[in-house]
Amino acid sequence: MATDSDLLFVYGTLRPPFTNPYAQHLHQHSRYVGDGKFPGQLFNLGSYPGAIYQPESTATVYGSVYNISVNKQLLLAYLDNYEGIGEAFEKPHEYVRTVIEVSSGDSIVDCWVYLYSLTVTGKQLISSGDYVAFLGL
Repeated sequence: MATDSDLLFVYGTLRPPFTNPYAQHLHQHSRYVGDGKFPGQLFNLGSYPGAIYQPESTATVYGSVYNISVNKQLLLAYLDNYEGIGEAFEKPHEYVRTVIEVSSGDSIVDCWVYLYSLTVTGKQLISSGDYVAFLGL
């Protein structure tokens, strides 16, 4: 599996139709590639979701793929702040940024993704795997 990518997969509040400042920044400084999905589970964490990557799972997490090749490091650092990753944040971090394989169209692509890293015990499973649909947006 790759350790770097020019693509980012988002499944929660960074997707359209969300218009928070971080989502707007992502949409203005990247290029939408298409819809994507990966095997795993999605959980409702209150006002945002958390995804668990499970390569052998029959469940699916749905989202959007963006090309972030222009100013990639600056954009990822900005989004790391939104996701609570980095030295300024108390450990353990709620999310970890890693590269996984994502299905997009007819292709399998390596994408950065923010995966939930804490326990999901007691968290509500979003069985559809689609946070936007779960909220009815």
